[in-house]
Amino acid sequence: MNVVVKLIREFKERDTRRLLKDYRDRVELIRKRNLETWDDQHLQAESLRLQEEARLGTSLDELLVDAYALVCETAKRTLGLQPYDVQIMAAIALHERFLIEQHTGEGKTLSAVMPVYLNALTGKGVHVLTFNDYLANRDAAWMGPIYRFLGLTVSSVQAGMSLFEKREAYAKDITYVTAKEAGFDYLRDTIAFNEADTVHRPFHYVIVDEADSLLLDEARVPLVISGDSSASKSDGVLFAEVARQLQPGEHYDFDEFQRNVYLNEAGAAKAELLLGCGNLYDSHNSHWLTSLNCALHVESLLKKDVDYIVRDGVIELIEEHTGRVAENRYLPDGLQAALVAKEGLQWKAGGRILGTITIQHFISLYSGICGMTATAHASAMEFEDIYALQV
Repeated sequence: MNVVVKLIREFKERDTRRLLKDYRDRVELIRKRNLETWDDQHLQAESLRLQEEARLGTSLDELLVDAYALVCETAKRTLGLQPYDVQIMAAIALHERFLIEQHTGEGKTLSAVMPVYLNALTGKGVHVLTFNDYLANRDAAWMGPIYRFLGLTVSSVQAGMSLFEKREAYAKDITYVTAKEAGFDYLRDTIAFNEADTVHRPFHYVIVDEADSLLLDEARVPLVISGDSSASKSDGVLFAEVARQLQPGEHYDFDEFQRNVYLNEAGAAKAELLLGCGNLYDSHNSHWLTSLNCALHVESLLKKDVDYIVRDGVIELIEEHTGRVAENRYLPDGLQAALVAKEGLQWKAGGRILGTITIQHFISLYSGICGMTATAHASAMEFEDIYALQV
């Protein structure tokens, strides 16, 4: 067995030496681009050309040499930083979806800028996942002048931001954010009723800083969001009774897929009469409208013994694709309470899980993953087993 392990290790070391030779050759090509004589306008025009090429479908591998040369020159002009050859080699490896080992002080932050810039040229967005809010804010502010000089937008996400601020930050070409905050924002998106209340766009390319901590130490730690229900039993019963008195076609309509239900004018008028609440669509009646919509949804769309069963006084949801009971699964906040009221069961107010995901699962949502850490080599087998990422 030791002989097999030794052979595998030798094969990987030989493969690494071949890759490093290729990287050194490309570093030489990048250095030969010799952009020192270009003025700022020429550099910015070149960045615009690269963006157009990338968005027309040109392979990023073909643009790498020009893009990295551009970042190196821009870093020197805006921040006074000149990347070393080994930093450029690390940057090439990151673009090729490897994990790289760089120790503190070896310039991980600057190494990341090159692949971040290259992958952001497509306009699909790039995330740099950091260990804490301070690093996210610091790195976005520190490296920001490079990106902005080259015509790209950059921001950081901080805990406590408003929904609007987060949506704006995630819409930038480059977003620095902690893995936990990005994960929690994803969970909030999954339980949002409206697309306007979501903040993420499709996940594209990510660089994970401190990859050992995020991808291994905390990989299986679940991110959990929970909520409290303020609905009382009497409120739930009231809305359930109103929903039962509304008739399809006359008071509400379905979408073409029979997945959503909407009150029409006649339905709103009858509900207002039954509830005695005045205009349902006034801002102070928003909680009434939300509760009624939940009650109408469960009354008209969720069928007992098809979508759920009642066992021992408890609602248990049925998995659509397998027909089996889905253990410990609940509907998003409001719908579960409405379903309990529909069946005349006892609603137990209090906190409950609305969504959960592990860091490992969240990271896997990105189409391109790479990372940096000071202990990559020591954990190489784990990275490969869990994420199929090579060091």
